[in-house]
Amino acid sequence: MLRSSAAGWVAKIFLGLLVLSFAVWGIEDIFRIGRSSENAAVVGERKITVEEFRTAYTNELRRISNQAKRMITPEQARMAGIGQKVLGDLVNEAAMNAKIGELGLAISDEEVAREIQQDEMFRGANGRFDRAAFQDILRQNNLNEAGYIELQRSFSLRKQLTDALMANVAAPDAFRRAIHAYNSDSRSISYVALSPEAPAAVPAPSADQLKAFYTERKASFAAPEFRKVAVLALDPKSVAASIDIPEAELRAYFDQNKPSYSELEKRSIEQIPFPTIEEAREASAKIKSGTLFEQIMIQRKMKPEDAFLGNLAKSQIFDQKIADAAFALNQGEVSEPIQGTYSNVILRVTGVQQETAKSFEDVKDEIRAVMAEERAKQNVLSIHDKIDEARLGGATLDEVAKTNGLQVREIAAIDQTGKTPDGQEIADLPLSSKLLEAAFRTEPGADGETLNEGDAYVWYEVRGVTPPRERSFEEARAAVEARWRAEEAEKRLDARAETALAELQSGKTFEQVATVQKTSVEQAETTRMGGAPSITPAQAKAIFETPADGFGQTPPDEKGGRLVYKVTAVNDRPFDPAMPDDSGQVERISQSMGSDVVSALVRQLRAKLGTTFDPAAIAQVTGGGAG
Repeated sequence: MLRSSAAGWVAKIFLGLLVLSFAVWGIEDIFRIGRSSENAAVVGERKITVEEFRTAYTNELRRISNQAKRMITPEQARMAGIGQKVLGDLVNEAAMNAKIGELGLAISDEEVAREIQQDEMFRGANGRFDRAAFQDILRQNNLNEAGYIELQRSFSLRKQLTDALMANVAAPDAFRRAIHAYNSDSRSISYVALSPEAPAAVPAPSADQLKAFYTERKASFAAPEFRKVAVLALDPKSVAASIDIPEAELRAYFDQNKPSYSELEKRSIEQIPFPTIEEAREASAKIKSGTLFEQIMIQRKMKPEDAFLGNLAKSQIFDQKIADAAFALNQGEVSEPIQGTYSNVILRVTGVQQETAKSFEDVKDEIRAVMAEERAKQNVLSIHDKIDEARLGGATLDEVAKTNGLQVREIAAIDQTGKTPDGQEIADLPLSSKLLEAAFRTEPGADGETLNEGDAYVWYEVRGVTPPRERSFEEARAAVEARWRAEEAEKRLDARAETALAELQSGKTFEQVATVQKTSVEQAETTRMGGAPSITPAQAKAIFETPADGFGQTPPDEKGGRLVYKVTAVNDRPFDPAMPDDSGQVERISQSMGSDVVSALVRQLRAKLGTTFDPAAIAQVTGGGAG
């Protein structure tokens, strides 16, 4: 058939053109079809092969898909730049590994093993390294043990380098001063607090006022859309109830974790501190000669609550010398003077609570709950897969629930805020915000997506929709009047605040204004974050925008109240470089600067070593270009 088809003049012309094309352009490219480039990128002498890139890219897609509980398509991955990030990470690691080799950094096998064993990802129900969990996670990520150990070794070596680079990077002094000023500077104010009237105290509106109010806001009084929703929830606690654990296993768990079921010895401790050890010795001598411990407290101007450290276990006392001394005393006994790490003290123990150990019977139910929930976490994934598979096969929510020993909860009517038609909020709604958002964008009868948060999963069906409708005036009258009264109370408060502010600005005293407003004059100090007694950050912002000796009024607080105030002092706190930053902002900026240092090194290494990418090879993996 081929010979006969090729015998015609049309075929001969076609074949002639084909031969001519090979003669002009050559036939070399024909042998490249289907042949892949070997390397996706090259950094110095380090070659990142296409297969290496493909493995890393596939693992990252799997990780993101598992996290999102849905498959990430290649197109979505390209749009998100996942391939670019994965290859960039491989290139950066290669550049750093080259520097590590140049520096001769190394790490022992024992240290690598210790780091793996301490990784929380590989811990079992008893909180210790679980080899079975370790092997399972490696299998899920297409890794073997030797390969993972080398990955951990490389990571640890890179961490040595990055930690060294970031160790001494500190935020600039100017930044620390600015943060200190922002956090610690304060304003002192005199003020009167004005609270809104209770809506019930506002004079009743006329029928005409209410109707006009309703007409202007008719849409806001409409009945919302309600949906009938069936919900199937799956989480470890619901599964744990059906898991039976043999008593022998419960007892073995108890034996392994016995210390955690013991109540450590505690002591009720009082402490009198002294500036010097000599003063402590003088006080101790007085006590030995008959002076009461309480009299020494009075001399030191201490109240009983100032001296009481608390009912403490030995491990709760951070100064070891004081801890040792306190736990060597008998009840009612006063210690010798103690020169602690940070202070000089005399102690008294007023009570001793002996160490108590709970029996297996005391904690058996608690252990059963812990172990059952831990096992349920593994079962949840298995049940989740069965339910999803059955749903894809067309099974209804009721059918998959019955098959897996679960129950479907049907909610007759719920609005988008989670309330019933009578305004009651539905309790115990699983993954409430996600469920409501999804249920109100899913058409009735359509398959809803699987919702997930941590170890909890939710499936749902929309079984009916009651569309929104306009409420008549008579139907909405109670809600209309309630809102009218609330808005009227707010308007009346605004007027009171404006009047009080105008009177203060015209020269009246706070006492005069307070008398008219039937309140009292208060004093307060606030930082930008707010202050006592109940100044909110939004109110503090208004106060900080007011100059010294200026007047103003704050926005309402959560209860609708306002402050009418005068700034009586601007308090700028002196900056002490030795003081720690409790806000954590200085540490965060230092870490950010340290990261910039590491990034700069990596860029320099990549430039020095020479870095090239092969767009065609990258496209083989991602389906798109390198970018």
